[in-house]
Amino acid sequence: MTSGTSKLFKKAACVAALAASSFAQAGVINFESGFEDSPLLYAGGVVQTGDFWIETYAYGNTQTTDLAGVIIDGSDNGLCFSGGCPVNNPTNYYAGLNDGYLYFGLNSGNNFRLGSLQASYIGADGTTFPGTAGALLIQGFNALNQAVGSAQTIFLPGPTGGAFNFATYDLSPLSGYEFNYVRIYGYGCDFSGNCSRTTGIGNIALDNITTIPEPTSIALFGLGLGVIGLRALSRRRRSA
Repeated sequence: MTSGTSKLFKKAACVAALAASSFAQAGVINFESGFEDSPLLYAGGVVQTGDFWIETYAYGNTQTTDLAGVIIDGSDNGLCFSGGCPVNNPTNYYAGLNDGYLYFGLNSGNNFRLGSLQASYIGADGTTFPGTAGALLIQGFNALNQAVGSAQTIFLPGPTGGAFNFATYDLSPLSGYEFNYVRIYGYGCDFSGNCSRTTGIGNIALDNITTIPEPTSIALFGLGLGVIGLRALSRRRRSA
């Protein structure tokens, strides 16, 4: 490879790296599609939303007719059966009810890493709440159904100014692991600081779960762009 070609390759590689970096941030579960037929989610139900699938459950030995969650339109919150839904999100979001929880992964079956998510506790009207009203327990798995790394716990605050609100939570403790799918449990907490998911109060809201493609996928994507860019630049150089 000549010095000139080497420089061209380096330029193409830089362009590929920038493109791959942008591509790596594209995976978001925002619950805006896939729920047109019904916003109700039942135990064992699987729904595709964008590039992802989600599978929902309620706590215990549930039946397929048991309600596990609801996709709520935050602009009216009309389907928030328990009341006490977060007030600062006007878009669609997932509400896990009856100690409901969910799994999610890519439709392609590829691995991914986690970036961040938005979450809130869901309360009930006329109820008082401790400073920590609920919690999330996030655990990733590989394709063999084995847990990967440690779970991350996120504690969700009680209402501020009489209302619950979404906040963005960093998932960097999990960013070093590649997952094939992820499970998120919801917990309710009492004034003694005890959190459980067995009493029907583990009601949580989730939105904008961001994922990052596995490094291998990013590298291949970047390499492909680099080769294309190198060929194009080489053709220009020959024709100059």
